[in-house]
Amino acid sequence: MNALLKLIALVSLATLVACSSSRPDQVVTFKSPTVGVFYTVETYYGQGAIDNDYTKVYLHLERSGKSVSELVLSGIYVTVKKVEWTGPEESTIFFDSGFTSTFRNRVTLSLDGVSKTFHAQLQEVHSPP
Repeated sequence: MNALLKLIALVSLATLVACSSSRPDQVVTFKSPTVGVFYTVETYYGQGAIDNDYTKVYLHLERSGKSVSELVLSGIYVTVKKVEWTGPEESTIFFDSGFTSTFRNRVTLSLDGVSKTFHAQLQEVHSPP
């Protein structure tokens, strides 16, 4: 029994390492009205019955050839439909399915000694059947 638990732990660790270092299968960019500020939606498609689709949404700030990003949203089977910017530092992320594991409604990005705080809302939308 102890050997079985060790095997399960080893397989779980190997899966975690493989998923965290792999490249996303799809990347979609949502630009803001402010130059150098944008979201990327990175989707990793599962490769089998026990491997879920996984989505990560990052907020990026780029200036003078430098960039910084922060994870805003992540979860399994999350389908982001669109991002609407309601102001220079405010946005709404629309999704229609999935289970979120991380959501940050306030993100501060710092680059070259300047910090900007961005606010996000998460809005679920339902597609007609």
